[in-house]
Amino acid sequence: MSNPNYDQSKLASIKTYMLIAFIFNIIAMIGFILGALSEIWAYATWAGYYDVFGAYYTGFATGFLITGIILLVFAIFAVIVFMRVRKMYNAVNAGDIATLKSLNNMMWAILALIFAGVLPGIMLIISVGPINELGQAPMGQAPPPPPPR
Repeated sequence: MSNPNYDQSKLASIKTYMLIAFIFNIIAMIGFILGALSEIWAYATWAGYYDVFGAYYTGFATGFLITGIILLVFAIFAVIVFMRVRKMYNAVNAGDIATLKSLNNMMWAILALIFAGVLPGIMLIISVGPINELGQAPMGQAPPPPPPR
């Protein structure tokens, strides 16, 4: 049997971790999208400019396009990670431990670290252990004896 107070304190810290990951994932998503759009806009501006240094500006603009496409790919992956973090955030707020445990995965935490930023990834990595321990007896506590026959 698990101690409900023990689970509630652990669930409260997991709520905090998920809230931080959720907020900073939104910030990273917005940053990647704005960065990608600004790089593509810079490409459109510089690629159309042709003067004495026309070839130089065209090559420079190609760098903007490549950077914009890379940021757009990161934004797409950040949205995918955001949808996973949102499901985990909703599960922890509803107190649905079974759904939270099914969504808990170290692979998603590492993907969040790569594609959604350092802070969401670290918060998910930190929360993996406490989520796995939910519903278990605290360390050092012996299991209850079997019922008498």
